[in-house]
Amino acid sequence: MKEIKTIKENTVSAENQMIHASELSFLGDENAPIKILIVGNSITRHGPCAEIGWNRDWGMAASAPEKDYVHRLYAKLTEAGQNVYMRIRQCSFWERNYLQEDILLKYNPERDFQADIVVFRLGENVLEADKPYFKEALVKFIAHICPKGRVVFTTCFWKNDIIDQAIEDVAKERGDICINGNFAIEAKNMALGQFEHGGVAMHPSDAGMEEIAKSIFEVM
Repeated sequence: MKEIKTIKENTVSAENQMIHASELSFLGDENAPIKILIVGNSITRHGPCAEIGWNRDWGMAASAPEKDYVHRLYAKLTEAGQNVYMRIRQCSFWERNYLQEDILLKYNPERDFQADIVVFRLGENVLEADKPYFKEALVKFIAHICPKGRVVFTTCFWKNDIIDQAIEDVAKERGDICINGNFAIEAKNMALGQFEHGGVAMHPSDAGMEEIAKSIFEVM
């Protein structure tokens, strides 16, 4: 079934998504031979926010932490016999502030992590006025946080033409992989009716999270 909802109907604020939780989390053994850095927004992780009825601390709007795409990706890799260490960085601040001077300094720890693989799962929260500058900012951001590894890019969950095209272009120019992440085209991939707040409910359901995780795992 097709769903006509668009990114403009996502009313979850991009600001203060992690005001009640750390922007950083980890999965796996820090001594594992493969290091994976995931950079994302509320779909990756959103801290508790009583104002919108979200009192959890994992990928919005999965029913449990183990159901969000990060945990599902980790489970798939582990089940496939891969020993990985994941650094998960919530970067909604970057989405809204990438024109800020010295913004990259905030992500020096991600650069120093020296990831073998970076998963880029961002773009939904970019301000309309900032969209013309997104591609240039993305090139700089990726070069900063991924000095030696490869990148798996995904386009936005809700179709977002300008941002999606920029992500695809950067991936192609780098020789990296870009996944079509527009899974919101199917209603089943959103948590519609599961949350009172419409913006929260537009986020990935367990089925949507599984689609994201599966698409990333398949190219890894």
